Amino acid sequence: MSVMKISSYIRRDLVFSDIPPGDRDDVLRHAVDRLVDADALTADSGQTVYRGILKRERIGSTGIGRGIAIPHCKTSAVETPFVSFMKPVEPVEYGATDGAPVHSLFVVISPLKAADEHLAIMRWIAKIARNDYYAKLLSTTRDPDSLHELFHEIDGAA
Repeated sequence: MSVMKISSYIRRDLVFSDIPPGDRDDVLRHAVDRLVDADALTADSGQTVYRGILKRERIGSTGIGRGIAIPHCKTSAVETPFVSFMKPVEPVEYGATDGAPVHSLFVVISPLKAADEHLAIMRWIAKIARNDYYAKLLSTTRDPDSLHELFHEIDGAA
């Protein structure tokens, strides 16, 4: 069985470094709007995903520390898992576990039937967040092409 690289779930056209500032919910709304604009979600599925992400955030913040958050949901609104990486123009107060504002969001959207893939993606992102070097690179890199390349480099180093 071949192992799929997690970075293959992050399409280059879903890497954004200019999410408008706001509070957590504003930033998440802008993030989902970008996914709709990029045709990753329909307008209807965008509403479903936004509600799903907010529902998950009410359970507990997905801000996992070092300026990184993993807003996510599983939904019947998508056929295959995907990840979008988003950087707000300004760090966002997010209620993260370490209290630090969030500068990087990995938005993970998976179909209900893809629980194993969803968990593998979440583990991969958590591993990045625990790595001082990668967390620092994410905080300082703004160029979408460089960010996309970084994810493939991380996969290659694993």
